Amino acid sequence: MRAAPLYRHYWWFSLLLMLLCGGVLGYTLLRFELQQLEALAQERNVTLTQVLRSVHAADIEAVVNSPASLSPIHVAAFMAKVRSILQDSDIAKLKVYDLQGRTVFSTDPAQIGEDKSGNPGYLGARAGQTISEITHRNQFSAFEQSLSDVDLLASYVPVVKDGQVMAVFELYQNVTPMVRRIERSMWQVGAVLLLVLGSLYAVLLALVRRAAQSEQQQKKLLARANEELDQRVAQRTTALRLSEARMRSLTMMSSDFFWETDAQHRFTMRTPTTREVHDATFDPAELIGKLRWEVPYTSPDAASWESHRRVLDAHQPFRDFEIGRAGVDGQTLYVNVSGEPVFATDGSFMGYRGVGTDITERKRAESELRIAATAFDSLQSTMVTDAHSVILRVNAAFERDTGYSQAEVVGQTPRLLQSGRHDARFYRDMWNTVLETGQWQGEVWDRRKDGAVYPKWLTIAAVKNHAGEITHYVGTHVDISERKAAEQRIAELAFSDTLTHLPNRTLFHDRLRVALASTQRAESIGVVLLIDLDRFKTLNDTQGHPVGDALLQQVAARLQTCVREGETLARLGGDEFALLVSQVAPDIATALPAVEALGQRVLGQFGESFALGTTEFNVTASIGATLFGMQASSAEEVLQQAELAMYRAKEHGRNCLRFFDPQMQTQMLASAEIEHDLRLALSDGQLRLHYQALVDPSNRITGAEALVRWQHPVHGLVAPGKFIAVAESSGLIVPLGQWVLDSACRQLAAWAPHPTLHALTLSVNVSARQFHQAEFTDQVVATLQRTGANPARLKLELTESLLVDHLDEVIAKMHTLRAIGIQFALDDFGTGYSSLSYLSRLPLDQLKIDRSFVSSIESDDRAVAICAATIGLAHILGLHVVAEGVETEAQRYFLSTVHRCDYLQGYLLARPVALEAFEQLAGSAGPH
Repeated sequence: MRAAPLYRHYWWFSLLLMLLCGGVLGYTLLRFELQQLEALAQERNVTLTQVLRSVHAADIEAVVNSPASLSPIHVAAFMAKVRSILQDSDIAKLKVYDLQGRTVFSTDPAQIGEDKSGNPGYLGARAGQTISEITHRNQFSAFEQSLSDVDLLASYVPVVKDGQVMAVFELYQNVTPMVRRIERSMWQVGAVLLLVLGSLYAVLLALVRRAAQSEQQQKKLLARANEELDQRVAQRTTALRLSEARMRSLTMMSSDFFWETDAQHRFTMRTPTTREVHDATFDPAELIGKLRWEVPYTSPDAASWESHRRVLDAHQPFRDFEIGRAGVDGQTLYVNVSGEPVFATDGSFMGYRGVGTDITERKRAESELRIAATAFDSLQSTMVTDAHSVILRVNAAFERDTGYSQAEVVGQTPRLLQSGRHDARFYRDMWNTVLETGQWQGEVWDRRKDGAVYPKWLTIAAVKNHAGEITHYVGTHVDISERKAAEQRIAELAFSDTLTHLPNRTLFHDRLRVALASTQRAESIGVVLLIDLDRFKTLNDTQGHPVGDALLQQVAARLQTCVREGETLARLGGDEFALLVSQVAPDIATALPAVEALGQRVLGQFGESFALGTTEFNVTASIGATLFGMQASSAEEVLQQAELAMYRAKEHGRNCLRFFDPQMQTQMLASAEIEHDLRLALSDGQLRLHYQALVDPSNRITGAEALVRWQHPVHGLVAPGKFIAVAESSGLIVPLGQWVLDSACRQLAAWAPHPTLHALTLSVNVSARQFHQAEFTDQVVATLQRTGANPARLKLELTESLLVDHLDEVIAKMHTLRAIGIQFALDDFGTGYSSLSYLSRLPLDQLKIDRSFVSSIESDDRAVAICAATIGLAHILGLHVVAEGVETEAQRYFLSTVHRCDYLQGYLLARPVALEAFEQLAGSAGPH
């Protein structure tokens, strides 16, 4: 007969257990001894640190606070003092760290200067803690000799002065003798322990052998008892199977079922219902041995299962717990389950026993009731669809609104009603909202059966089952045709004058803005006539408001006879009318007489008296005219110009027409001519670049500013002041700026191989309008790539007007270009919109002091203070400073020598010159 399991496995199991206990006990004793050793050694290191702090406090402070590494003489001197204290001690090495983690002293001079700021031990000591660790080194360089096979305690100790950490000491203490002593003790303890455990093992082995013999005898007796028990169990099992068969045949014909679980809530029995007998997806045998929540049910949710488990774990009865699962046809089948806990005679819990009922039909009926309640409790037009948007039913209100009967729409989708006014994206967004939030509402234009398109306010609601799944959609809508008509009427009133039924000021503004844009595109001239009745206030005050209103209505009727198709006559308010002609003539020369004739026709309408009741009144008008289309203007500017011209007409005796400031008209004509010629200059190559040198204090040329010049074929060299403003107002500054940038980059690429010019930087002015172009950064990068220029040699000069709007956009663009190496300078600093908070955010390289301050240095103390403060501020921010307009030696001395301005620019140093002259100048005084 085989040995009893107790005896067969005891010898190796107990031996292994004893060895494990002995090892754990030995390791614990060793760790305890080492911890005691570490605590003692750490205490000695702390004491030694305090001694060194007390004896050599001044030396330690000098070493820690030294801004640079100590000289070899100072290191040797401090080394001698340390040796005098550490001599004959077990300290193998000492290192001193300052508060930045720099090794300012070490008995190993080779380690001085090392950075330990990230060392955990140093960081702990820096926070005021003492950090220690015992390590073993095969080789260690001590301050007196090299050690082999040594155990060291490394301690990081804070050096404290006045409650603050001033330095950190790292001390290496030789604890090898103590560690060896502990190891010898542990070997002795281990030998004694092994002897004791061996004796105990022998005694226990003898006892187990006797127990194994007794176990064999008990097994023989138990085997005979089991044979008798098996016979009785077989008899009772047969009887139980017969009983279960009878019960199963009864339950299979019912919608109810029975179930049992054991103490671990695993199924031990589950009968099928009548529905489940014919369901191929359900097999009661598969449930046996599974936990109830391990069965793939579709409901309830996790929170309900958790609540149910708490009831089961408390061994409490439960009633009407609903469970759902997927059936053979894809629909969810539901059962209602109740159960009672089963206890043994001794009170121990044995499991649950209970019944269940198929409630699928009841749940389906409840769903139908929910749908009906949602769809038809409302008098609004209602549609019900399934989860796939197939129409299931509609109500009577829907039939009245759309003209479709229920029979015509059931089985269709709501696309049947689409009018075509909404695109696919509209419907996609609508259904995404329904899926995400469960509902959507908004205005939709649909088509009735008779083809009429009408607006409605549509609400879509998703119907969900108890599991949160969408089963249906319910749509309700209200015909809002009348409301839309009312809104249209309100909109008309908002843009119409109620007294004269002419367009009001709001509508006139809108049409004027459109006209301004169209004349710019068509390159034609438009006009606004501002018509103001003379002495209307006197008539209104003396005759009363009804008479005044009647006069305004008659004036409106007469003025309308002067209005042709495409022109706008409006009442701006009071007795003020305005006439807009968007295209009066193709140019100024023909526009002036045409407007003069139009004004006379308008004045002619006041030639006859106005019959107001029984009295006739003679009324005149003053007209102010302003032309637009020559350059970009806003609607407000045009109306303001017309108003000024109208007041001038009143000043000249009333009942006349005056143009807005004839001198300004002449200037506008000149500007238009400049704009026209400038467009030709851009396309005909009439522009040139001149270069003004940038000089450092040693009179060395380090770069230049690229300045555009216009070589006009008739007028010769045109100064920038005469055409830059026109370029700004007309939008030509964008292509002009791009031409300057492109030319400058080509020149940088040409200078790149030159032995003396390759290091020059070239500054290019960028206007606010050009910089705010959405594609500006892409254009700069493309220009650099196309020309091959080095971006590090390109500097973009920006004005403070850039900071007025869209600051975050400006900063983002600057960072994008800065990332590829481009530099930035802020031009004319102090003359415009300045903010120190914004200045600190901009990725600038230079500030340029405006020439207006530089020119006043010799005569204005405030200019002196501004220049000095600007230089100081820039240097604090890490920026270079360029002073513009330096023309005297006194200015140069003040800026360069007294206040250390980084660069100078002005006629004293170099005038703007053509390329050849600049290259000759820079070749002799440029960077080398």
